[in-house]
Amino acid sequence: MQSPLDYAEQIAYSSKDTLQFSYDMAVKFKDTAGVYVECGVAAGAQVIAMAAGAPDKIIYAFDSFEGIPLPSNRDNQRPGLSMMLEEEQKSLPDPGKQVLETSGATSVPLEDYLLHLQTSGVNMKNLYAVKGWFENTVPEEARHIEEIALLRLDGDLYNSTWVCLQHLFPKVIPGGCVIIDDWTLKGCQDACKEYFALIDYKPDYKFISDICYFFK
Repeated sequence: MQSPLDYAEQIAYSSKDTLQFSYDMAVKFKDTAGVYVECGVAAGAQVIAMAAGAPDKIIYAFDSFEGIPLPSNRDNQRPGLSMMLEEEQKSLPDPGKQVLETSGATSVPLEDYLLHLQTSGVNMKNLYAVKGWFENTVPEEARHIEEIALLRLDGDLYNSTWVCLQHLFPKVIPGGCVIIDDWTLKGCQDACKEYFALIDYKPDYKFISDICYFFK
């Protein structure tokens, strides 16, 4: 019988090492206070990995389920589609002012995401999908989350990353894990550096595969 991790590997946009790390961190914090949160779940591979590692944990899955949104002038590419010329980048709106509509990249409907969870065999009882653009959903939903043990950010863009950090990072427990999937994307990395500089926090960044992580 196929394991949830094996199934997750089939639908993942990321490497096997990345999936394994999500699983390992889920196991590490399964008896610790705090929920798990992923922002940008796509087909659900990382959620499956976390749910397999911690079947009784509450996991919040934020996604538009329409694809990656349009970039701002702090992004140098349309992730999953193409790089942008400098002049094209400069012509875009400031972060938070861009039109919230899909670029068409990494579009997985909610129904397909839920089917992947069901097919994988993980316990779905504590898995909550929050549909919508982060700018609209994260600030409101964050009010109902008290503590986060594992925060996984996979929003690709500057503003998507910034909004999630602003509203969710303060909820991460001391010693909790923060995974930044899109560290190699300039917009995401700049959002991280600027947010942490703003709050005078210096993460001890570590790297595995093509992702970045640290413990708070």
